[in-house]
Amino acid sequence: MDKEALFKQLQTWTNNIPLLILGSGASVPFKLPSMWALGEHIKNSISFTDSKDQAQFNEFIEIFDKTGDLESTLTKLQLRSKVLAKIVDETWRLVSKADLEAYEHFIKKDIDFPLAKLVQYFLNTAGKKLSIVTTNYDRLAEYASSISKAVICNGYSQNHIGHFSNRIQSNNLASLNGYNGQVNIWKVHGSLDWFKSSEDENIQLPTRKNIPLDFRPLIVTPGISKFYETNFEPYRTIFSQADNEIDSANGYLCIGYGFNDEHVQPKLITQIKNNKPIIVITKELTPKTKQSIIDNQCQNYILIEEANSKDSRIISSKFGDVTIEDTSYWELGEYLKLIIA
Repeated sequence: MDKEALFKQLQTWTNNIPLLILGSGASVPFKLPSMWALGEHIKNSISFTDSKDQAQFNEFIEIFDKTGDLESTLTKLQLRSKVLAKIVDETWRLVSKADLEAYEHFIKKDIDFPLAKLVQYFLNTAGKKLSIVTTNYDRLAEYASSISKAVICNGYSQNHIGHFSNRIQSNNLASLNGYNGQVNIWKVHGSLDWFKSSEDENIQLPTRKNIPLDFRPLIVTPGISKFYETNFEPYRTIFSQADNEIDSANGYLCIGYGFNDEHVQPKLITQIKNNKPIIVITKELTPKTKQSIIDNQCQNYILIEEANSKDSRIISSKFGDVTIEDTSYWELGEYLKLIIA
């Protein structure tokens, strides 16, 4: 394999400003909880006085203990309303705690934050605009954009109490004086900052430490219920915008994304089957990723994962399957060394 030619291909595809797609693997380096850790927290943090609610939750625990897989566990159950509400609240609490701890580190600048470097790199181009689609609840994309001095468009006004609009994205925010550019962030499963009021209004309340009284978090947990929840705002607009971004993108850079989401992956697969280039960097390529890209005979892909605990395995449509020793290009920080001089 011509290693220099491979790296040149990575640089070319990345410099064309692909759509960024962030999965859970993008958050793990900052100690955001894995799905297994989230399941364990839910299992040990919830109980019910209603016997029917507790019986269903016991069923949840039994299935989760057998599988260790939170998503498949929730997919097997049609959750009662109080059970679902408590799972959503505990999910919010655990993810928010870890997110705010990461935020403190970003403020202190005592840890490396390669996503911020990547966002800044993209905003230095002539277009001064970047789009991110993410299945994560956390605020890492917002933190990276803020560090990069970008104006953020996520469907909500960026106020201390932000109201949702399905038309904010139609403004040319990249031209605002005093900002380095615009980052569109489409969070298809919701955000830690989003809440539904008792009056059924969608509100953004940034970096809350607790869930406000009489509000419920607007995050969609895995399982059957997410298909119902996502029929309503803000998700209808968010999905529409994410679909538009996927359709119009020059290519895709997936960071820690495992192709296990029914909301993002169908549109994405259609586009890469039409020969749009895709780069995937992740600690371990999921079977679904390989099936979606390699088995679909896509023509323009480079997939990077860890190998042998110390090497990088790169699978490419053009350059084949190779291991590069003593490198960790599957980590975003190391990947950027190939891209940014």
